[in-house]
Amino acid sequence: MPSIIVASDKPKAGKTMVSSVLSTYLASKGHEVSAMGSMFDESEAVSSIPEWLDDVEVIGGVPEKRPASPSSDQIRKVAEKIKAHSKGKVLVVESHLKTPRENNELAQASESKVIYVSNIDSKMSRTKEALGDRLLGVVLNNVPRYRMDLVKKTPQEVPVISYISENRHMVSSTVDQFARHLEGKYLYESDKKDELVLNVLIGGLVLDWSVLYFQSKKDVLAVIRGDRPDLHLGALQSGNVHALMLTQGIEPIEYVYYEAKELEIPIILVSTDTHETMDLIPGIVDKAKFDHPRKLNHALKEFEANIRQEVVDKVLGQITL
Repeated sequence: MPSIIVASDKPKAGKTMVSSVLSTYLASKGHEVSAMGSMFDESEAVSSIPEWLDDVEVIGGVPEKRPASPSSDQIRKVAEKIKAHSKGKVLVVESHLKTPRENNELAQASESKVIYVSNIDSKMSRTKEALGDRLLGVVLNNVPRYRMDLVKKTPQEVPVISYISENRHMVSSTVDQFARHLEGKYLYESDKKDELVLNVLIGGLVLDWSVLYFQSKKDVLAVIRGDRPDLHLGALQSGNVHALMLTQGIEPIEYVYYEAKELEIPIILVSTDTHETMDLIPGIVDKAKFDHPRKLNHALKEFEANIRQEVVDKVLGQITL
């Protein structure tokens, strides 16, 4: 049966996210699904399709960087691999090709259909013209929340399969990724280092009871000077903090260690002061990847909440023939 190529002409458009969401959604509807990447330089190939997809066979093999324009012979070789893996099941392929023309060539050679990932500011006329009847539709990603209702009412050049709003989950990182980004050292390490951080709170001049302050946000990384045990304990007792990031290279008192171990909350020590640490944190956004089950769950909810069922039914009709 025809495979689905998920493509875009822009880097970091959300192809891995849409490929993962689409694979999970189709599997939940009873389809046998596999996911793979379009391999053009196997010597540098790594899997960017998450291996934690439930009920989806992950074939892998996606280049880390977008390849230079491949030759027609390379495209044909990849097309044969796609055809070989798509027999008797739905195959979702994340394409790393740069242009609609290249994706059309791959789709024609592999007898696939294409779903494009775009944003609300992109013009789809060139894409529609290049792909023709190979184009099933578009997923509009990073739609501003305050514009969602208006965008849904606005006619589009290409059928919209679903809308996914901009959200904090997609640019978030885990505690461990923060630790590595800031070159921190674990004073105490636990499994919570793999939790997603959605908010960073500074333990500075806190006028209210510090527990209430750290309860004001969810999924918190608390950045606190190392010699403020009052704030350390308030953060630990809040129930919302995934890790303590202690600054100025100052280790905490023994009782903070004890409480952190009881609650299994990591303690990370950095040599920079609090201001320097906070200045470095925005740089982690550019490193964010679609690499966590919570990101998949959140994106899937967005996809299903904003789905256009009549378009999806038509898509399913074309790929399950």
